[in-house]
Amino acid sequence: MDILGSAKNRRSADRVKVLKSGFAITVDGTRRESCVVDNLSETGALLVVEQPQQFPDEIIVVIDGENIRRPAHVTRRYDNKVAVSFVTKQVGATEDSGWVFPPDQDKR
Repeated sequence: MDILGSAKNRRSADRVKVLKSGFAITVDGTRRESCVVDNLSETGALLVVEQPQQFPDEIIVVIDGENIRRPAHVTRRYDNKVAVSFVTKQVGATEDSGWVFPPDQDKR
């Protein structure tokens, strides 16, 4: 079984192939990385990036031409791809703060 096949079994929602351009912004807004959104679900996405090992752990995913702007945490790193899980908003948080990121996980 390949690594991407085993990742599919851990997903909590089906992903849909979208192949749309987008970008990721660091949570503090200091860095922007271009990407292609390969696939997307309610709970995460697979992003094609130039340097996955240097890609920030906590980001905001933005899809060009869509009204999608989701905070996310990197869960896996592949050859030229980064898998991300979308994070949830903390109860009582304001519009611009209070995102809950999961603790560090084994990132490859």
